Amino acid sequence: MARKVSSATKRLASSALASAMLLGAGTAMAQNLDLDKAVSTAGKWMAQADAGKADAMWKASSPTMQKSVTQDNWSKYITSLRGAVGNESERNWIGVNKIDNPKDLPAGQYLNVIYATKFAKAMAVETVSLAKGSSGWQPIGYIVRDANPKAPAASNGNAAPSAPAAQPPGK
Repeated sequence: MARKVSSATKRLASSALASAMLLGAGTAMAQNLDLDKAVSTAGKWMAQADAGKADAMWKASSPTMQKSVTQDNWSKYITSLRGAVGNESERNWIGVNKIDNPKDLPAGQYLNVIYATKFAKAMAVETVSLAKGSSGWQPIGYIVRDANPKAPAASNGNAAPSAPAAQPPGK
């Protein structure tokens, strides 16, 4: 037997469905805004590398990174890295990888923001790894890989794109 549904009930159900859809959209929009902040943070951090401000990069990094590498070693790492590839002339954001609770790092949310970059001496893939902290996304690592490797990549200590970027060797 068919049940008759009042128009008030239909309006209420329709309103509830619309509200649920809007809440879902709000969550998606909030996630996009959070990703925008992460990409912006990564871009500002790389701009410091472009300007030769390794010390400022280190100071802006997460406490986890600061505990894993000294400011002096970070400066040497960035200077050496940038000496090998030259000045940045073009950078294009190409993707973001999300990682939850990666091995060997404190539990939490992490992102890798990945760029295709043209340097004076090389085409490269830059990866800035970020950790979600109480004040937002904080850089935790930075690596640059040759975009055109001549041979299959052997394990060289750098993390894969789906894991937070490796830190420079030494403390």
